[in-house]
Amino acid sequence: MAGTSFRRRTARAITAVLQPAVVWAALLLAAPFAEPRSQYPLAWGAGAALLVCAVPAAILAWLGRRRDLRGGIGRFGAGPLMLCTGVLMYGTLRVIRWWHGPLALAAVILAMFAGYAAVLLARRQWPLSWPATALGAAAAILPQLLGMPGLLALPVLAAGLWAAAVPGHGTAARLAGSALAGAVVCGGICALLLRAAG
Repeated sequence: MAGTSFRRRTARAITAVLQPAVVWAALLLAAPFAEPRSQYPLAWGAGAALLVCAVPAAILAWLGRRRDLRGGIGRFGAGPLMLCTGVLMYGTLRVIRWWHGPLALAAVILAMFAGYAAVLLARRQWPLSWPATALGAAAAILPQLLGMPGLLALPVLAAGLWAAAVPGHGTAARLAGSALAGAVVCGGICALLLRAAG
């Protein structure tokens, strides 16, 4: 009993730390460092993480406090959610292009949007877990951005999947499928865009 309680507490702590917004923010912070000649990489990564991760998270928290999310964010429908997400992503990409920012950052942003779109489009037939999708995406994208140092994050990401698999957080098949979808969709799109930019 004590071992099970400890395992659940550990899983809750890991899940709280490895929220999708945190995982994607880490990817956005790492992306500008993939280009050796990138100017102000930390400023670019932090700015993108603020716009793409922190602002939506703050809006969702505000809506939750007002009890506007009682039916869940899915009640708004895929169209409005994808439109709002697309506008936010497009605005960030335009800023990167106007100010000649790092193209690796744009690749990660588009990969994130593709992953989110996949989760929304698949939710009726085979619902994906957005946290597991983000972890799978990070496992595929970090080595592309940072090479061997990016592989050092894989045990942390594996711990995130383990935490999500603790009873009550989702079935193992759904979590594994979600992580695989994140790796294939997000990692694949990021790889194509990085190759095109290089």
